[in-house]
Amino acid sequence: MMMFAKHAMRSFALVGLLALSACGYQPLYATNDDGSSVSQKLAEVSVAQQSDRVGQLVRNEIVRSTRPVGTQAQDRYYLNLQAKGNAQTLIDTADTVHRRLSYNLTTKFQLVDAETRNVVFSGSAFSRIPYDRLDASFANVQARVNAEEQAAKQVGQEVRTRLAAFLATN
Repeated sequence: MMMFAKHAMRSFALVGLLALSACGYQPLYATNDDGSSVSQKLAEVSVAQQSDRVGQLVRNEIVRSTRPVGTQAQDRYYLNLQAKGNAQTLIDTADTVHRRLSYNLTTKFQLVDAETRNVVFSGSAFSRIPYDRLDASFANVQARVNAEEQAAKQVGQEVRTRLAAFLATN
C-alpha cells in the first residue's frame, strides 16, 4: 500500500511538471533563448533620487537588488517613486504607558521609457509595520526608525518584484 502511494505521488509530480512546461511556464529569473534575462533588464532601470528619508530608503532597496555595485548598464527606463508614510495609533491605554502604533508606507511608482518618455508601467505598493511606544524617548525614536526601515525594505522588494514581472513579459 505504501509503495503504491509513493508511486502515485511521483506520477502526480511528473504530470504536474509536464503540465507547467506545456502551458509556457518559465521561471522569472531564467535566461531566455536570446541570452537576455530579467536581471539584465532590471539593471537598465534608473531609480530617481528622493527628497525624503523614507523615499531614499525605498530607492536604496530597489537599487541594491537591481543594480548591484559594479553593474554597468545603459538606462533604458526611469523609475519615479512617490513614498508617503505615517504613523497610526492602534492601541492607546488609559495610563498612556503602553501604546501600539503602526507605520504605514504607501509608494506609488511609474516606469518611464527613456527614449519615448511614455509611462509603460505604474502601480503602488503598501506596507504596514506595527511597533510599541513606551515611556523611554530613545526607544520610541528607534522603534519608529526600525519600522520605517522595515516598511521601506518590504515596499522596495514588492516594487522590484512587480517590475521584474512586467519586464519578463515585455
